[in-house]
Amino acid sequence: MANTFSAPASGSGLIPSPDAVVSGQIIQSNTISNLSNMVNYTHAQLGCSPVVSQGWPDGVFAVTGTPTAPNARWRIPIPSNAHQTLLIHVKADNSSNSGSITLEELTNNNTSTVNLTSTSRWYEATLSVGAQAGTYLEITATADATGGTTTISYLSLQWQPLTSPLAAGVVSSKHGGSSITPMGANRSAADNPLSSARGVALTNTLRELAKRPRVFFAWSGLQNVAPVTAPKTLLPGDFSSKSALSRKWGGSRAREHEYEAHIYAATHGNGHDRDIIWRDQRSTVPAAQVAPAWQILTTDEPDRVTERPPAADLELLRDGPTQPAESAQRAPASPIWSMIVWGP
Repeated sequence: MANTFSAPASGSGLIPSPDAVVSGQIIQSNTISNLSNMVNYTHAQLGCSPVVSQGWPDGVFAVTGTPTAPNARWRIPIPSNAHQTLLIHVKADNSSNSGSITLEELTNNNTSTVNLTSTSRWYEATLSVGAQAGTYLEITATADATGGTTTISYLSLQWQPLTSPLAAGVVSSKHGGSSITPMGANRSAADNPLSSARGVALTNTLRELAKRPRVFFAWSGLQNVAPVTAPKTLLPGDFSSKSALSRKWGGSRAREHEYEAHIYAATHGNGHDRDIIWRDQRSTVPAAQVAPAWQILTTDEPDRVTERPPAADLELLRDGPTQPAESAQRAPASPIWSMIVWGP
């Protein structure tokens, strides 16, 4: 009855054929077991690609003391209530073997600290975030140098995939309004009853998995660092150069997939409102908001296609903030401290 699974490509015939589940077809002996394996594997792995992947060349992310506030921050989507561990990969060093970088999630205030040596190399660590009631969490990165200079070259965060067998019990809805029910390997074997309750659980699981988000764009400015040239915010001139290409999925609009942009922004404090424009959405940052705060914009997948490389035969979208039209009455929100875009 264990909810076991294996990688679908690890054995012959483990990937269920779409033709095998069309109404009116005879159910083959391995169809349900292959489908159950695929569902368990998808629940374990989907959404576990990097949610943050950002680099800082030429010593831009460097500190020479102990910052009084975090250097960078992001909001990241949570795959499911079962995923509670983040994998950290960081390339960094401290010139005096006395530096560190600390990642903190701000819901339960759990932290993970990586101690650094004078050799620039990759470090790996984990961060247990605990139970999260929301669909996303906020995470900060703070570098420290009790001696010398701490330099961060690259940081990547991703959710740790679940392992086989999956824990027993239903996983409550996180994104799609339906619960996830892991499939027991023995119950999915040939000559076992295929009850309507099992079919409903399978349908609900697929509906929830279809809404699980992936990250398209993630960027954070740097605060409280040594170099005066460090990019603290996204300026209007950066909107194009720091945008990212992502794949456009066919049928996304028909499935009513929603995409979210979370933007940590403020104004210059000069008495003027500022606009945030992303895809077909617009939000105004009031002039009085001189301390950054999160803005959330939500929209469907756009009809337009940014690029279609002939070699790859893929439809691509370019994501990031955009400039208002020249005739707009307000300037763009240039103090964007952090921005992340995600969707199914």
